[in-house]
This record gives sequence, C-alpha cells and structure tokens, in this order.
Amino acid sequence: MFARIWLPVLKTIPLIGLSYLIYSLISSLSRHDLLDISRNFITPLGYFILILGTIVLIFTRYKRRQLHRFQLPAIAGRARSRARQKIYNVLDTTPLAIMIVDGKLNVSYVNDAWQNMTGYTAEEVVGKKLTELFKTLLKENNTGLHNLKDNLSLPLYREVEIIGKNGAAIHAVLEAKSLIPGNIREGIVIYLQDIKVRVNYEQLKLIFDTILHQMVGGVIVVDSTGKIQIANQEIKRLTGQEQEDLTGKFIWDIFPDMDKNKLVTMVALQKGQAVGPLELCYKINNKNFHLLIRSDVLRDRHGRISGAVTVIQDVTEIHRQQELQNNQEKLAVVGQMAAGMAHELRNPLTSIKGFAQILSERVKDAKNKEFLDVIIQEVNRTNEIISDFLVLARPHPARREEEVNLNLLIHELLPLVESQCLLAQVKLILDLAPELPSIKAQPDQIKQVLLNLIHNALQAMERQPVRNLTIISRWSAGTSEVLVVVRDTGLGMSDEILSRLSTPFFTTKNAGTGMGLTISYRIIENHGGRIEVSSQEGAGSEFRIYLPARDPGQIH
Repeated sequence: MFARIWLPVLKTIPLIGLSYLIYSLISSLSRHDLLDISRNFITPLGYFILILGTIVLIFTRYKRRQLHRFQLPAIAGRARSRARQKIYNVLDTTPLAIMIVDGKLNVSYVNDAWQNMTGYTAEEVVGKKLTELFKTLLKENNTGLHNLKDNLSLPLYREVEIIGKNGAAIHAVLEAKSLIPGNIREGIVIYLQDIKVRVNYEQLKLIFDTILHQMVGGVIVVDSTGKIQIANQEIKRLTGQEQEDLTGKFIWDIFPDMDKNKLVTMVALQKGQAVGPLELCYKINNKNFHLLIRSDVLRDRHGRISGAVTVIQDVTEIHRQQELQNNQEKLAVVGQMAAGMAHELRNPLTSIKGFAQILSERVKDAKNKEFLDVIIQEVNRTNEIISDFLVLARPHPARREEEVNLNLLIHELLPLVESQCLLAQVKLILDLAPELPSIKAQPDQIKQVLLNLIHNALQAMERQPVRNLTIISRWSAGTSEVLVVVRDTGLGMSDEILSRLSTPFFTTKNAGTGMGLTISYRIIENHGGRIEVSSQEGAGSEFRIYLPARDPGQIH
C-alpha cells in the first residue's frame, strides 16, 4: 500500500527540484546583470518555465494513472494466463491423471493422462458439474464426494472403480485435496491413479495361495540362503508349526536331525539344478516320515539363482499300507498252513494226552508221574498254539458278535489286572470316559487283545524305576470310532522293532512265540478296527485300539 501511494510522489520530487534550480539560476543572473537581457523579460520567463514544468509534471502523472487503470490489468491478465498455461503444460506431461475443480464444483481442467485413462476429452468434461460427472464415471456412488463442500471431507483417499467411455472398468485410487489447504472455495485438485497392475497382482496372488494351500503335497519356497519364504498347509501339518512361524526360518531349522548340507533343497541350491524325486526318511518332531522330495532352483531375470522350490509328498501312510498288505499276505500263508496242519496235529496230540493221563493214574513212582504231568502240560501248550493258528486262519469271527460296552469290559478285567500289577509293583491308572457308545464285537476276543497288551506292558516295565500302567477310553462326539489306549513307562521300542510288530513269529522275548501281537492285530482287523503304536526308547510305549462304534447316538 505504501509503494502504490507514495512511490509516484517520490518520483516527482527530483523534477520539482530541477525546475526550482533553473528558476533560481535565471533569477540570479538577472540580479547580477550577467546577461544582457532586461529584467522585465527574465522574470516572466522564469515564471513561465516553472509553470510549464508543473503542467508537464501533472500531465505525465495523469497519463501514467490512466495507463495503470486500463492497460496494466490486461497485461497482468495475460501474464497470469501464460503462467497458468505453463502449469497446464507441465501437468499434461505427468503420467498421473489430474482434474481441477473450481470453488463451485465445476470442472475447469483435466490433463492428458486423465483423458487417456477415461476416454473422455477435455471439451466433453470441462464446465460440467463434478457431481454429474461422477454419476457417469463411478460404478458406485460411495466415494463421499457428494460432501465435498464440507471441509472435513478433505483430504480424501479411496479406491474406486471407474467406468471409462468405452464401458471398461478401471480400478483406480482417487485422492482429492483443496488447492489451498483447508479452503475448498479456491478449488479442488483430484488425482486418479490406475491400479490395474496391483489389482491383477492381488488376484493372481489369491489364486496362487488358494492352489498352494489346496495341494496334497507340501511346498516350501526358500531364498538363495535357505530362508523360508513360503510354506503351505501340508508343511504346517508335517512340522506342527504355524505358517507365520515357518516364514523367516532356515529350512534346516525344521529338520534339526538332518545335516543341512544333505537336505535336498540345499543340494539343489549348491548344484544349481533340479534334484529328485528322492524317497527319504526324515525325523520331524520325534516322528519318522517317509517323504518323496523333489527340489528345483528359481532364477531371476538375469539367470542368477534366487532361491529354490521344494515339493514334499508324505508317503508314510503308503508305506504303512504296504506293510499291512505284506503282513496280511504272511498271515494268509500262516492261516493256510494252520488250516491244513491243525487237524493233523490235534489227532496225535489228543492220543498222546490221553495215554499220558492213563499212565499218570497207573504209575505209582512220583518221579515218573511228574514226567507224565510235564507231557500233559506241553500237549496243552501245543494245543494253545494250534488254536492261535486257527484264529489266523479265520477271515471273520466264528461266533456271533454282541453289543459290548468297553468300559464294562475293562472293569471285568480289573481283578486279574490289579493282581498282576500288585505282584509286579506297577501303579495302575484308569482314565475311562464317562460316556461311550457300544461296539459290536466278541467280548472274549477283545479281552484277549487287552490282556495281551497289558501282559506285554508289565513285562516291558520289569526293570524300570517308574512303573505306571495307564488304561484310557475315549470317544469324541461326531466321530464313529471308540478308542482304547494301553500305555506303559517301559523300555520302549526302536523304529526297527516297531516296523515288525505285526510280523508272525517275530518276538524279542526268550520264551515268546511271536504270535501274540500278530493275533491281536488280526482280531482287531476282523472287527473292522485298527491298532496304532507309538514308542520312544527309554520312555515307554502306547498302543491305541480303534473300534467302530455301533451307534454313536447311543451313549452308555
């Protein structure tokens, strides 16, 4: 304000001073008669020059004010227009779609990127109301732009789906800001960024994750150092660890019992080529798994090794089924032998036993009588072995099955079991479920299996300092199987022994026949069930018997 009012005044001061100086000079000359001019002429001349200078000064000031009033605003307008055009030219070069709206929500500018994205030209949108334009552009009116007159609605950041002029959907991020922060009356600038690539990436990642987690085999992706980047649900099942816990670990951390340089994944990284498929036995969380493993390296766009992908298929169950099939074939052979030999053996054994009993009654000598009693006992033992063979020969139970409550059946065995535990100084622990559905079975055969397992458990704990025998019964609602567990704190068994438990004639006892567990397996299989075993050397063993429930809805 000071410059506009006083700057012109300050500019006139030198002119006034110059006029006054000329006037003083002429006056001085006239007083000293230096010029040959009459005073009557000099004095009016001085006044004339002074008046003329004043008139010229006033006229110049007037013309300058007229120039400022009419020409300078036009010059300033042209300057602003040139500056605005320069800004628009810059905005046209940016790849970000930009729209500028005035304070009345009328579109005043769209850059080239905006026109290319939407397909609409500047002539088609400039001058339109923003709300009307968005009714055409936006698939859903959920952006909150109808409240743009509310200062609190800005700045705005939202993902939207735009419909282009050709009808194609465009996924974009919309950002709206005031030209002057906090004051939308000056206008609004709206940015649109096409996120089609990001949306496509997210969709592909979702498809990839779905396929990855639905795969039957396990998949592990590691970087070039062996650090896990991706692991699917099957790897989680094998390791017992959550996916987020696996990510970031080194692959040898989940196989701690293996030499890391012998892991298939690390071998592939070292060789720089595919390895496998190889069938290996890995120990994970103290459990042995038979795994079919194949690994191949990953490379970046420059051909450098960036990591490896490993596919793991758990074939443990296949091995178990193969072992069961082999055992069944062995049992079938033994059964055929038993069926053919049983009658041939029992006939002479019956004769031997009969004559031994007759001689025992007639012989008076105590020593000979003792020998005859031994013969009778061994014949009885031989008959028991033949009976065991006949059990193997029968594909199904010979007698009619009954409805059996396992808890009651276990209680019927308690007097015998408790006396054996008392003699062996073993603590008996019962953990029976209060409610169990019944099973369809032959009670005597189920008792035979339980007594056999209990007898083996007591023998396994003979030299152990801690002797606990635990019998458990369980049933989970919604399942069709009843579970009975016989657990001991005995010596435990090695993996080699575990793999041969159901093999006929295999035994670790000096006086054993190797038929007890074989017959137990066969009895449970004939009842439609199965036996599972877990054992740890020095800690004990656990036998789990699964039997089909007769009617899960009937609880006893």
